[in-house]
Amino acid sequence: MATISEIRQKFPQYDDMSDAELADAMHRKFYSDMPRADFDAKIGFKAEQSSPGGRHLSFEEGASMLDREERAAGGSGAFGAATTSYLEGMPIAGPLLLGGAQRGAAALSSAFNGKSYDDNLKEAQTLTDAAQEAHPNISTAAGVTGAVAGTLPMVAAAPTLFGGGGAGIGMRSLMSMLGGGAVGGTDAAVRSGGDIDETTWGTAAGAGIGLVGPTVGKAIGAGARKVMDAYRTAQAAKAAGTKASTVNQLAKAIAGDGLDEAAVRSRLDAMGLQAMIADLGPNTQGKAAALAAMPGRGQDIMRSALEARQAGANARIANVVDETMGRNVVPSTIDEGIQANQRVLAPEYQRLFQNARPHDFLPIADNLDRQIHTLRGDAQRALQRVRGMLNTNGTDRVSNDPNVAFQTRQAIDGMLETEADTKVIAALSDARQMIDNSLAQAVPRLKEVDAGYAELARQRGAINRGQTVLDQGRTAPRPAELAREIEEGALPQGRQIGPSAVPLRLTQGARAEVDRILGSNANDIARLNKLVKSDGDWNRTRLAQLFGQKKADRLFSALDNELQFARTRDVVTRNSETARRQQHIADLGGAEDPNFARNAYAAGGTGGAIRAAGVRTVDKLINAIMGGRREVANASLADAMVSKRTALVDAIAQAQRTGQNPKLVEDLARSILLGSATGPR
Repeated sequence: MATISEIRQKFPQYDDMSDAELADAMHRKFYSDMPRADFDAKIGFKAEQSSPGGRHLSFEEGASMLDREERAAGGSGAFGAATTSYLEGMPIAGPLLLGGAQRGAAALSSAFNGKSYDDNLKEAQTLTDAAQEAHPNISTAAGVTGAVAGTLPMVAAAPTLFGGGGAGIGMRSLMSMLGGGAVGGTDAAVRSGGDIDETTWGTAAGAGIGLVGPTVGKAIGAGARKVMDAYRTAQAAKAAGTKASTVNQLAKAIAGDGLDEAAVRSRLDAMGLQAMIADLGPNTQGKAAALAAMPGRGQDIMRSALEARQAGANARIANVVDETMGRNVVPSTIDEGIQANQRVLAPEYQRLFQNARPHDFLPIADNLDRQIHTLRGDAQRALQRVRGMLNTNGTDRVSNDPNVAFQTRQAIDGMLETEADTKVIAALSDARQMIDNSLAQAVPRLKEVDAGYAELARQRGAINRGQTVLDQGRTAPRPAELAREIEEGALPQGRQIGPSAVPLRLTQGARAEVDRILGSNANDIARLNKLVKSDGDWNRTRLAQLFGQKKADRLFSALDNELQFARTRDVVTRNSETARRQQHIADLGGAEDPNFARNAYAAGGTGGAIRAAGVRTVDKLINAIMGGRREVANASLADAMVSKRTALVDAIAQAQRTGQNPKLVEDLARSILLGSATGPR
């Protein structure tokens, strides 16, 4: 309960009342159930005290006075305190707005209660003061709100003048100092009626606060931005089914690898369904290796995922090869089928020669004799053999039997298959062509059967050729040579009808060679890559020529991905075994110093040994407490690193983003600071 002197200080409008009159009125109104002596003692009033110049109030006057006090202290007083303080807190215009409100209330009251305008104005001012004094917290908050409400529009409307805009912090601070000084000085002049000292003080306060406004606003805006970014990351992590701490660790590791959001998504998409966050770069691989080296659930998750993925590598590569290069074939089986078809044509030859008429092959023999006369060496000997084959067996006469000429042509084909000397090949080829032309005249329809047989022979050669296209030696065709072979191989030869199957046999041969490489290097992805892809671009070009560019690119992409998966596994597991053993030894107590007690005593005597033992005990206790939390965190991180869930990638992207400082927050901070330089003092 306030004392009588405190009541007078709080309500100076009752100075015309004596202490006795004021005490009587308060006791009658509020404390009639309390003995008067006790009441007087609590408020510090002695009966002999009185104001000699005062007069006695009537009961009605005292009650009216106390009613005003009750209103000021009650709910209506709180509203009045908030309203008037809000208006008064507005810079520059605040006093005018409050005065206008009070004058309006006085004029309205004069129309109803019959009192003079001056009395009602004084009453309104008294009620304002009483309400504000009765509710200091509400008044302060409302005043600050009014100050912000008055300055925020100025800060937003003229950002450059109050420390906003895109200029440097130095220029912004200078402009804010000028703007703050102008507002502070003007406000002080209005409130003080133009007092020079008050105006000077207001200008200095506004300038000083304006000077630091941009720096403080930027700091507060940065804090708000961090809070907002952290909240968004937490929400994104929750949506991804993981922890914000896990997402932040991954984002930091990925940023260390120089990857932004677009690069992360592109790289994971390129690596396919089996990709993991751990595959993205050295930093993510290093973090994965650390998890794989620490005993616990995180280690199990990391190692199990990598081993399971590695176990399926061969099957995945085989599937891609089947999808891009077609079903695998066994070259020997294909060759046997082609030879069987060639044997089917043998009866056709027999039927052709059964009714063949004699034909004059003497011009061919004469031509060969002339070449034999001039040639020397292996070419001469080869033609001598051919010339002898054209004779009737056991004689020197040239046979006119077309079948003899046909068998000679077949013998020349056999000689050409094993011959390497270019001069011999040229001589034999010329002889074969002469015999072939004569046979076409001697045996009708021979060239049709020849065309079928030749097509099968070309197919046999093509399937063997296809098995060499990925070679690295001199026998492998250059891309330009292979392109020409494919183009020419598709053209029908002789009297063949329709396109040739030579290109198909080339692809089957290449497909069989890839299967051989896969089978021979199933557990060595790096060697498999080298054999299929080679060091240059020729194999990619060759495979694109045979199977199409898209299929070749897909095959090479699959090999690249599997190589990256294998590298990740190697990095994570290769160097972690030693660290893992050391950790297990420590967990089993085998890593402690056997001379711990002796060393501690030698360093600090008995006290040192006791302190060292205490520290070690505390360390063990803390490690025991934190161990469970650490293992849970490691398990969460490992689970995230072995996945590529879309929601997880979204969360990592959110953690990598850095939002702009909220402009409204910066403006509000500067407005609050600027408002503190204005208002009543």
